[in-house]
Amino acid sequence: MSSLKSAVSRTLDRIGYVWLWVAISLVLLAFVVPLNPAKAGAYLWAVSKIAAGGALGYGFDWAYFRGGDPAGLEGIERSMAQARRATIVAAAIIGVGLIG
Repeated sequence: MSSLKSAVSRTLDRIGYVWLWVAISLVLLAFVVPLNPAKAGAYLWAVSKIAAGGALGYGFDWAYFRGGDPAGLEGIERSMAQARRATIVAAAIIGVGLIG
């Protein structure tokens, strides 16, 4: 069991945890679509809005804070840049989520 856990952990570290959530989301969608096919379109609309919001938020942060990439900073500056980026991306996602 321990080797399986470490193998899954290594795989997730390599491909990223976001893909795990994508896979879970698609599995849940596969359960919902046979029950109500109209939900597939609503799901795709919601996912596209959220993805666009994330991309816009990241783009806004990149455009407004040139040279403020958290990967290039150290210490408290890095922490503050990460918090700033997360706040901007979250605000953009909430903003597009409010669009009908």
